[in-house]
Amino acid sequence: MRAAEQPRASRDVPCIRLPRGQTRSSSHVFEIQGVLSASACDRARDAVNEAFDAGRTTDRGVSLPTQDVMVSSLPQRCQDEIKVALELAAGRVSRELPGVTLEFAMSRAFVIVYDAKRQKGLKKHTDGRKEGATLLLLISKPQRDFVGGGTRFFPGGILESSFDAKPGLGSTIVFPSDTLQHEGLPIKRGRRLLVCVFATKKQISATEEAAPEADAIEDKPAPILDSPAPDISHLRGKACDDRALAQECACVIS
Repeated sequence: MRAAEQPRASRDVPCIRLPRGQTRSSSHVFEIQGVLSASACDRARDAVNEAFDAGRTTDRGVSLPTQDVMVSSLPQRCQDEIKVALELAAGRVSRELPGVTLEFAMSRAFVIVYDAKRQKGLKKHTDGRKEGATLLLLISKPQRDFVGGGTRFFPGGILESSFDAKPGLGSTIVFPSDTLQHEGLPIKRGRRLLVCVFATKKQISATEEAAPEADAIEDKPAPILDSPAPDISHLRGKACDDRALAQECACVIS
């Protein structure tokens, strides 16, 4: 078996604050570009499509009408490559949040499947549980694998308008899990596949925090969340995995 591809160091990965062109925003939304190669995306896409077509899906026990594929059900090489990509994205965003680092568990990662013949999009909601941040990694290619789609965000600022995030293949959108309303815009053709994982914000000491670099984005510290992640070590099996994920993402529909 070939080893998982090694990405660039986090300092070399472009990080863009969204919406583009605005220096100040009440929401912390970032696009981390090119964390997963095109070939790795294609491998993951094919594996997810195979699992989805075979009915190996889960609704994760949440109220949203989703049928998702667990990353843990994919071939090991795909799991390893996705893990490295998400770690790269989390590390890059952590550099933009003073005193904070993002941590997540791959056992909870899943793939959202938007299908033009079934679930085309997802209505406005928040991700519910105060875990800190949501990471969305696109593994299908716009215009080739699907047409349309995107994630629309609704900031809380009085004078702020909604804006859309449409990342390219292998790029990741990162945003607050519990406070920022968003929706999955409907696709018109094909399938749009997004790896999703919920990260916890961990406070780090001044001695652990790296010195700011020249390309850092000026930002205010994100709020530190005191509630710990749920203990799911006692849970086993698919049904229990779904229960654990439901505890983690208690989605709230508007």
